[in-house]
Amino acid sequence: MTAHGHRFLFARSVCSDSASNIVSGHFDLALVAASWDQRAEAITTAGDLSIETCILLCFTTKDEFGYQARHEATLRKFLHHRARKVSDIKGDATMLDDLWPKLWQEATKVADRCSRPLRVLIDISTCPRYYSLGLIAGLLKFGFARSVTVFYAEGIYKSDSVGQLLDVPFTVGQWNATAIPFLNGMPDALKRKAYVVSVGFEGIKTARVLAREDPDRVSILFPDPGSQPQYVEETWNRNAEIIEQYRIPTEEIVRAPAGDAVAAWKALTKANIERVESESVYYLCGGTKAHSLGLALRGLCVESSTVMYNLPARHTFVGVEPSGVYWTYKINDVTCPAD
Repeated sequence: MTAHGHRFLFARSVCSDSASNIVSGHFDLALVAASWDQRAEAITTAGDLSIETCILLCFTTKDEFGYQARHEATLRKFLHHRARKVSDIKGDATMLDDLWPKLWQEATKVADRCSRPLRVLIDISTCPRYYSLGLIAGLLKFGFARSVTVFYAEGIYKSDSVGQLLDVPFTVGQWNATAIPFLNGMPDALKRKAYVVSVGFEGIKTARVLAREDPDRVSILFPDPGSQPQYVEETWNRNAEIIEQYRIPTEEIVRAPAGDAVAAWKALTKANIERVESESVYYLCGGTKAHSLGLALRGLCVESSTVMYNLPARHTFVGVEPSGVYWTYKINDVTCPAD
């Protein structure tokens, strides 16, 4: 368990081998995504959970094995018993300008109907970062939420017969770094560009993004320990080119547990590697979803910074299963009345 506070935010992480132990209670608004990733169903094992309005993201790109259709059906059955209202938002996950306005409009409708700041639940396990982080940032920035509880199921990825991680791409095509809603700062063109990058298995694509963006300085948020012991060395090997090319010093490689978003945020705060007086700061989400949330929380606290989402040409099916490790990160706006 990790706790950390900075500026108007305070957050606490809790880890368990059972989702039912850490996800319960009543929420005014929730967001879940029906994905082909098998972690999409992890939220259905939650404990005594009730929701006023749940937004269900359903993506039109399907997998050949039928996982997405099955997970959508399972989520609908679960939400039928747990949510007073289910609001469907359907579309291609890569069509940001189509899906995001619908998501934000539905969330603000719920906020407008409520006479107090909302209690919110967001499952980031299989939700694209652009939507989950944009919603978290918007609700907190505008005072729509007094608390946001974020649920995350760690995953295990495909390995070969001797346990080596298979080199299977999670996305197809080049990444296009795009600012996440409400995390898009005001970069100063006269300043140098500094990138803080969370790294993961797709190091080659991260390197290509950095080559296009041409930063003057690069720092790294590195997952250590990893969600699996062998993932630390694997991640290092796949990002060694970035570390060498940008001559990243040891003190600017910030390490935090792969699954602990609050520990990542805390480590970034303590390292304080940003030089806002002389640099425009960008955070690039290339690692775990938990570390992406850590970058978003840091971005909310660093003036004029921008958090970037790697938009792929399309997502591709990768066999991911829940590892049996589950997290919640409860984020409070400390300017709101106690929850």
